[in-house]
Amino acid sequence: MGTIVSHVHSGGKPVRFIIAFVFTFLAAAFDSHAYVMGGSNLGFTGYPKASCSKPFKPFSFTSQWDVDRYNNDLKRYADCVDEYMENANNDIKRIKESANDLMREVDSIR
Repeated sequence: MGTIVSHVHSGGKPVRFIIAFVFTFLAAAFDSHAYVMGGSNLGFTGYPKASCSKPFKPFSFTSQWDVDRYNNDLKRYADCVDEYMENANNDIKRIKESANDLMREVDSIR
């Protein structure tokens, strides 16, 4: 750190390097998202809980319509959970790619 400070005062070249590094990092971060296809759950306020509505299972079914309705609700719930999990796995991949891109960038300037 002391070397960078002394160089900053002696010509400003490291300042340009740091600015270039930041722009390169930002470009790499935006580029890393292109490798993961699919949806995401990640939001600005953190990682959300699944918004899937668990179906209510009655103690007994009184008609075939009740059975069919429950089975349809159960399928919708399972599909929602599957989509949430797929999106969560996509987000994990994005995070890992971003971290790996940053490490490659750091390794390239060491």
